[in-house]
Amino acid sequence: MNATNPFDCKYNPQFAELLTKLNISLAISTYQTGKVIFISPHSNDKIIQLPRTFPNAMGMAVNEENLAVATKSELVVLKNCSNLAKIYPNKKNTYDSLYMPRATYHTGYLALHDMDFIDNSIVAVNTLFSCLSYINQNQSFTPFWQPPFISSLLPDDKCHLNGMAVENNEIKYLTALGSTDLKQGWRENKTTGGILMEYPSGKIILSGLSMPHSPRIYDGKLYLLNSAQGELIEVNPKTGSSEIVVNIGGFARGMSKIGNYLFIGVSKLRHNSDVFSDLPIAKTSYAGVVAVHLPSKTIVSKLEYIMSVDEIYDVKILQNKTRPNILNSDSELLKAAITFDDKYFWGQLKSSKEAQMKQNLDLARNIKIQTLKNVSYEQIKEKYNNFICKDFLNLIEKSEKNINQNLLIAFYNKIPVAMIVFHGSKISKSIFLNSIFVIPSYRNKGIATFLMNQLQPIIKQNEVSHIRAVFSENNSDRYIVERLLSKYKNINLIFED
Repeated sequence: MNATNPFDCKYNPQFAELLTKLNISLAISTYQTGKVIFISPHSNDKIIQLPRTFPNAMGMAVNEENLAVATKSELVVLKNCSNLAKIYPNKKNTYDSLYMPRATYHTGYLALHDMDFIDNSIVAVNTLFSCLSYINQNQSFTPFWQPPFISSLLPDDKCHLNGMAVENNEIKYLTALGSTDLKQGWRENKTTGGILMEYPSGKIILSGLSMPHSPRIYDGKLYLLNSAQGELIEVNPKTGSSEIVVNIGGFARGMSKIGNYLFIGVSKLRHNSDVFSDLPIAKTSYAGVVAVHLPSKTIVSKLEYIMSVDEIYDVKILQNKTRPNILNSDSELLKAAITFDDKYFWGQLKSSKEAQMKQNLDLARNIKIQTLKNVSYEQIKEKYNNFICKDFLNLIEKSEKNINQNLLIAFYNKIPVAMIVFHGSKISKSIFLNSIFVIPSYRNKGIATFLMNQLQPIIKQNEVSHIRAVFSENNSDRYIVERLLSKYKNINLIFED
């Protein structure tokens, strides 16, 4: 059985080939997972990803060698240090660029959406306060424009101002999900109240849009994403008319262009929402990135996430970079990186043992446990097939399909990474430990031990006197299971043919 790993995705070979052809990598922000992910070509038919933690990552801005990322309560500015990239510890001559944090602005929560570098300033759409703002060291933000219908700047997200089109260092157009002056007033007509505004007049030139995002000017033409309809549309700002360029098939948000190609982010709809259930993309939405060939108005390649990513906000292109790296503010490596003038050094790094201890501590702090009781075999196989060992599957297939199970699931930063399956018998006061599984990329980090420790209070609370764990003799993880369970004297571990 092939285990599913965090950020696993599927894509056609043309996706990697296109990145290679264009000599680019992509940077995407996914606020739900709290990551900025670099997607690069590994070969003509394969990609490689580098996810880095940036809490609630949303709007991003890119210029020649800088990347700005809006997080939950900060705005982080990173600088490409290509010389340090070449001598990256343990991976020399691997990376062609290295984005490292150089300044952090403590903004507080502002829900910053679209951003850009304009005349050496960082301009951000301040969604919470319904305005455009500069971000600098002086205060949380400096407002300089608000829509005419917004009477006062309050943290009320009145119109969900979100998108900003910039051309030649000048703001031209803006999108919002409504035109109200009431606290979260845009929600009342969520899927039909969207607007496109001219800047700086604030004149509404197109209304009735369905949650519009990412207005952009390319080759003198104005495009935007009619997100909840899954459409890329072209707008004539003089007449207020629009036409659909291509249907994306999911909630479209985040867009960048290079050559004849647009790279557009796609997010899953919240399928259990009554608001979205009647939309055309309700049954087809997914999370990923599509490449649109603009002259032919067709989707030529697509990347779709299988796991971890549900919502993408922004997509940026890193030109002339096919193997970039990125560090976040918590990285131990960042503390060892030194640059000045034309000089660059990697200073003394912490020992690998010390770094591993810090990583394990970070895991322990961020792991959350979910307990599910009386889960049927069908539900386990449908929802958690990639988190159970083959022994358990074989056991159930043979004789125990009718026995409901209990699950302990470990989540790291909201991503499921491990699971224990067990069931109990009140009559014999026994627990049968049926499956212990940690996805490969999270093994040897103490997660299985952490899960087992969560099982102990359940054992004590139910006055369990006997615990039986049965695994097959040819289990490839036999040594790992044996070593793990040997710590617990109350567990009778049996290996069978």
